[in-house]
Amino acid sequence: MKKKLVAILLTAAMTLSLAACGGSGDTASSAPADDAAASTEEAAADDAAAADTEEAATEEAAAEIDPNDPWAGWANIDTSEPVVINYLCVSDKPTNPDTDEMMVELNKILQEKVNATLELNYIGWTDYLANYNLTLAAMDGSVDLVVTADDWLDAWQNVDRGAFMEIPDEMIQTYAPATWQQVDEFGDWDMCRYTDGNIYLIPEDNYKQWTNHGFIYRLDWAREAGLEDGVHSWDDMTTYFQYCLDTFPDMIPWDVNGGSSVAECTGGYLASAGAETYPLIGISAGIVGYADNQVKCQYLEETDALVAYGNLMKSWAEMGVWRTDVLNNSTSDTRQAFREGRGAVDQHHTETWTGLVSPGDPNNVFYQEDPDAEVGFFWFGEENDFLVNLSILHGALALSSGSQNPERALMVYDLIRNDPECYRLFMYGIEGEQYVLVDDNMFERPEGYVDSEDKVDTAFWAGRNDTVGLRNAQLNWDAIDALYAEYDAVAVDNPYLQFIPVTDEISGTMSTLNEIVTNYTKLLTHGQFQGTAEECVAEFQDQLRAAGVEDVIANVQAQMDAFYGTAAE
Repeated sequence: MKKKLVAILLTAAMTLSLAACGGSGDTASSAPADDAAASTEEAAADDAAAADTEEAATEEAAAEIDPNDPWAGWANIDTSEPVVINYLCVSDKPTNPDTDEMMVELNKILQEKVNATLELNYIGWTDYLANYNLTLAAMDGSVDLVVTADDWLDAWQNVDRGAFMEIPDEMIQTYAPATWQQVDEFGDWDMCRYTDGNIYLIPEDNYKQWTNHGFIYRLDWAREAGLEDGVHSWDDMTTYFQYCLDTFPDMIPWDVNGGSSVAECTGGYLASAGAETYPLIGISAGIVGYADNQVKCQYLEETDALVAYGNLMKSWAEMGVWRTDVLNNSTSDTRQAFREGRGAVDQHHTETWTGLVSPGDPNNVFYQEDPDAEVGFFWFGEENDFLVNLSILHGALALSSGSQNPERALMVYDLIRNDPECYRLFMYGIEGEQYVLVDDNMFERPEGYVDSEDKVDTAFWAGRNDTVGLRNAQLNWDAIDALYAEYDAVAVDNPYLQFIPVTDEISGTMSTLNEIVTNYTKLLTHGQFQGTAEECVAEFQDQLRAAGVEDVIANVQAQMDAFYGTAAE
C-alpha cells in the first residue's frame, strides 16, 4: 500500500512539473497547464481513493480469519481433485532414506487435509545459482513452491524476470491464512512487495538467526592470556594469538585456506574501524550503501582502515598465525581443527558459533578432553556496536510462474509452516527416529542417531517458525540467548532492502571488479603483499578505478536517487 501511494504521488508530481514546464509565462499558455494540474490532482485523488478501498477490503478479509482456527475457511474450498505440489530447494539431495520415509508420513497428512502430495526437488550446491535460475526460467509447470532469498538466491531478480508469480493479498488470506495472520501481525508484508506494489515473496520472519561473521575462539585460553572478559577487538585477537603460539608451539592457531575468510575478514575489519555500510541487493565488489542514500565503494572510502588492516595481517603472518604458504593451502579444515582442540579460532558466523559453544554437541571433542573449556565469539563491528539485522527475506517462499496449482501449493505451505505436526515432520523428521521430545519446546536426538546417516534434510529455509519449532537440547541456550540479547540491543535494519537495482548495464564491469577485489583482499588478508600496505592499497584502488568502479557507482547512485529521491533530500 505504501509503495502504491508513493507511486501515485510521484506520478502526480511529475505530471504537474511537466504541465508547468509547458507554459512560457503568458496567460494563454497557463490555462492548459492549470487544467492539466487540476486533472492530475483529480486522477491522483481517484487513485488514492481506490488504493484506500483496496486496503480496506484487504483488512476486512484479514479480519475474517479466525485466530483460533485459521484454516476453518478451507471447508468451503474445493479440493476434490488430487494434485502434486513440487517443492524446489537448494541443497544436495540426501543419500540416506530417512527424508523419503518422513515424506510418506507427511503426505498422509497433506492428502487428508488438502488432497495434495508434496514432492521434493533439490538443486545441488555445485553451480547452484546458475542451475537454480535455469530451472526457474523454464516455467514449465515442474515447480510450484520455491525456496528463495533476496541476498543469495536472486529473489527480486527472478521477480523481475517473470519467474515468480504475483500473489494477491486476498489469495494469501484465503489459501495461507495462518501465514498471512502472523506476517501481518509483524507488519512485514510491505517488505515483500515489488515496485508494482504487489506481493511476490513470503518472508521467513518468525525465526531468530544471525549470520554475521566473527572469530570463534577458546574463551578459557583467552582468560589465560590475560583477557579476562575475552576477545573484543582485533588487538585482543593479536594478544590471544601470541599466547596460543607461546603456549602451544606445535599449533598453527588459524590454519586457514588461502581463499577463505577473505571478504568476511576485510569487511569485518572495516566495520570494526567505524565503517557503517549496508549491502545492496545484487551489487558486489565492495560497492555498498552508506547513510543518506549514498552509494560508495568501501575499498576507496576506507583507505586508512584498509592500510591498517594490511599492516595487522602482515604482523599476524610474521607471528606464524597461519602457514607460510597460506595462499597455496587448500586442504585445511579450521572448524574440525577447532573441534579437536588443534586450532585456536574458526572464522564464521554466529549460527556456527552456537554449535561450537555447546558442550552437548558430540562433535566438539575438546570439551570431552577438557571439561573446563569455554568458547567465545568476537563479532565483527563489536567495537562500535554496529550490526545490521538479517533481511527477513534471507529465507523466503515464492510461487513459480509456471505453477499449475498455486492455490493448493499455498495451502501445503501454510501447513508445513504453521501446523505443529507437519512442521516438526518436515523440519526434524519422525518423532522417535530423528528426535525425541524433552519438554514442550525442546528435543534431543535418540540414542544411536548419527547425523550423516539418519538426518532428514528438506532445506526448508522458507518458513522456519519459532512459534511451533523446537530447540535442540544439546545447544548451550544460556550463552546463545545472552549473545542474541546483546545483538538485539544494538542491531539496525538495512534501509536499502527494497531498493533493487537493475544490473544489466554493469554486470560485466562488476565481474571484472570482483576479480580485482578477490586478488587484492586475498593478499591483504593473509599479509602476502609485496612492499608496504600503503602501496598495496594504492595499487588496489588504481586497479578498481581503471576497471570502471566509478561508472558502476554512478549507475547505482542514479538508480537509488530515482527510487528514494535525491540524496540531498
